[in-house]
Amino acid sequence: MTSNPPFRNFIRFLDESLIEHYGDAGDSALDGIIGSQVEILRGDIFHLERTGQKAVVRELLSPIPSTPLFVCIGLNYRDHAKEAELEVPPNPVVFTKPPDALAGPYSEIIVPPEAKMMDYEAELCVIISKTGKNIPEDQALSYVLGFTAGNDLSSRYWQRAPRSGGQYCFAKSFDGFAPLGPTVLHPSLVTRPLRIQTRVNGEARQNASTDDMIFTVKQIIAHVSRGTTLRQGTVIMTGTPAGIAGKMPGQPWLKHGDVVEVEISQIGCLKNRLLFEAES
Repeated sequence: MTSNPPFRNFIRFLDESLIEHYGDAGDSALDGIIGSQVEILRGDIFHLERTGQKAVVRELLSPIPSTPLFVCIGLNYRDHAKEAELEVPPNPVVFTKPPDALAGPYSEIIVPPEAKMMDYEAELCVIISKTGKNIPEDQALSYVLGFTAGNDLSSRYWQRAPRSGGQYCFAKSFDGFAPLGPTVLHPSLVTRPLRIQTRVNGEARQNASTDDMIFTVKQIIAHVSRGTTLRQGTVIMTGTPAGIAGKMPGQPWLKHGDVVEVEISQIGCLKNRLLFEAES
């Protein structure tokens, strides 16, 4: 473990004067960051330093202002493979989401009329700290800035045959379909499996541990960087556990006004309301 990490749980926020800062929420205020007082961090997200100065959080933003790409892993929890009645893959299944899928931890998500059969996917996300290629597995964690929570929102209408052609990307690539946050946990502080949960309007849907993952973070980073440049700021979404709407009795798809919470221990809870646009 890093003896004195530059942050425990960094956030990006607006203070009471609507000035943007990075800050360290620590690990004691994850359930009540809004209105709390946090230490201001200076620098950009890849070179943060403590200042000793404090500010009150008025609004939480996405912890990263932008990303060059979301690299996503499909079918990476054993129980999810069972519910989907699919074989465990021999290597990580990879797809991508575009930069404009990024949204904040409490953002309202606008769902276009084309995105039907809407589903949630709680995911542990990895933020890449430096650009690399052909990264050895034993060096992979040195490329990790931190871990955050994400929701890989998905339109199953476009993910299923015959519209998908066997591809995931379009179904998951609408603007705002990747809310992240609320904090980024320093990698040195992850010393045990993390609990990952989803609630829809307060109803539990997903509840798992990251020790059910098929491929580890180190294995994923090594795989997705094979012959491929992994840019600084890339977000890797490491897959979702069992409990998606598409595999529940009656397939209770998300609907207008639903509030989806994705919570990961030591990181905090996303809370996003979905607003469906009317068809013209």
